[in-house]
Amino acid sequence: MAAAEAFGTTPEVLLGTDRSRAAADARAVAMTAARIHGHSLPTIARHFDRDHTTVLHATWRIEKTPPLRDLAAKIAGELPEEPADAGTSGADGVEQIPEPGYRSPGARAQERAVPVAGERPQLRVAR
Repeated sequence: MAAAEAFGTTPEVLLGTDRSRAAADARAVAMTAARIHGHSLPTIARHFDRDHTTVLHATWRIEKTPPLRDLAAKIAGELPEEPADAGTSGADGVEQIPEPGYRSPGARAQERAVPVAGERPQLRVAR
């Protein structure tokens, strides 16, 4: 990946969980380049095993940083065109829809965090 080379790291680091500044910037630049190239937020999120809101935040952050924004645009310009003209193909719309049973990591965490109504302790008023 061009973003990994630009930051002197490996593609495994981009796809991993390293939260260092260099890894986070390289990952965000790669996500932004993919977004500029025309990929959807859910598609990019699945590739990086992240939530689509993480991709959105990364692209916002890179857009506010001119040197990184320029690097992402350069990388996006060097990406090969997709063989089936993604912009005009009906198959592209299918790619953006998650497969059956897919739940984003954020949805899973939210399900764990919110107790079911029957599990909530009942409050009692002391009289």
